[in-house]
Amino acid sequence: MNVNATFFAELIAFCIFIFITYRYLWPSFSNILEARQEEISEGLEAASQSQRKLEEANEESRKLVEDAKSEASTLIAQAGSRGDQIVDEAKNQAVEEQKKIKDSAEADIEQNITKAKEGLREEVAALVIAGAEQILNKEVDESSNKDIVDALIKEL
Repeated sequence: MNVNATFFAELIAFCIFIFITYRYLWPSFSNILEARQEEISEGLEAASQSQRKLEEANEESRKLVEDAKSEASTLIAQAGSRGDQIVDEAKNQAVEEQKKIKDSAEADIEQNITKAKEGLREEVAALVIAGAEQILNKEVDESSNKDIVDALIKEL
C-alpha cells in the first residue's frame, strides 16, 4: 500500500465531501441558521418591547396610585370638613330648638300665671262678697256694687 496514493484518494474523497456539503447541505443549514437568528432577534425585540411596556405600565400604575392617594386624602379632608359642618349645623339647630322650647315653656308659664291670677281674683271677689254679706248680714247685690268689687279686684 502506497502512502501517496492513499493520501490522494483521501484528499479526493474529502474534496468531494466538501463539495457535496457546500453544494447541497450548506444552503439548508444556512437557511436554518438565518431563520433561527431572525427568531432570536424577533424574540429579543419582543422582550425589549415587553420590558418597555412593563416599565410604562409600572409608571402609569404608580401615577394612578398617587392620584388615587391624593384623591383619597382630598375626599377624607372633605369628609372631615363636611362632618364638622354637619356637627356645627346640628349644634345650631339644637340651640334654636332649645330656645323655641324655652320660649314656648315661658309663654305657657306666663299664660298659666295669668289664668291663676284671674282665678284667684274671681275667688277673692267671691270671698269678699261672702265676707261682706256676713258682715252686713244681708245679701250684697253684685251688679249694683260692681264698681266697688272691680276696685277691690284691681287692688289685689
